Amino acid sequence: MTHPNILDGADAVLVVIDIQDPLLKTIHEADRVVENTIKLVEAAKIFNLPILVPLQYASRLGDVTKPIADVLPSAQRFDKMTFSCLGSPDFLNALNETGRKQVILCGIESHVCVNQTAHDLLMQGFKVHVIKDAVSSRTAGNWITSIEKMRDSGCVISSVETAIFELTQDSSSPEFKKILPIVK
Repeated sequence: MTHPNILDGADAVLVVIDIQDPLLKTIHEADRVVENTIKLVEAAKIFNLPILVPLQYASRLGDVTKPIADVLPSAQRFDKMTFSCLGSPDFLNALNETGRKQVILCGIESHVCVNQTAHDLLMQGFKVHVIKDAVSSRTAGNWITSIEKMRDSGCVISSVETAIFELTQDSSSPEFKKILPIVK
C-alpha cells in the first residue's frame, strides 16, 4: 500500500500553467521553470498522463513558450481570464473527464495563478502536488511565500525528480530506463 501523498501514474494529471513568453520574461529563474517543466512533460508522456495547458488570455499573450510547446504539441490548451484555472469551465470539465484525483502543478506565477488553482483544486477534493522547482514568480520572495502557503493549505510540495521517481516506483519497470535520460 502506498502513502496517499505519493504520486500514482494511474491517478495523476499534469497541469502546465501560463508559461507564456510575455509573462516568462520577468520570472525569477525562468530558465529553471522551463527546463524542469520540459522534464515533467517528457515524463508525463512516458507514463501516459493527461497533460492540460491553461493559458492566461491566450489571444493576447500567446501559446506556451516554444521550448515547451515543442514537446507537447497535442496537449489540450485552455484559454482563461481568471487567475485560477478552475475559472475556465472547459478546463474543469477536461480535468474531471480524466477521472484522476492527483494533480501535478507547474508554471507561473506561483503566488497568483498556481496558488489560486491549487486552492480551488483542494476545495474540489483533488490531491495537489506543487513542483517547487518547476514554479516561480517575478520575485523569489513571492515564490517562497506561495510555496509555504500552499503547503500550509494541504498541497504536497515536491520536486521534479521526486515526482518522476514516484511515478516510476520500481527500477525494474520498463519506464525506468526511459526516465533515466530525463533525470541525468
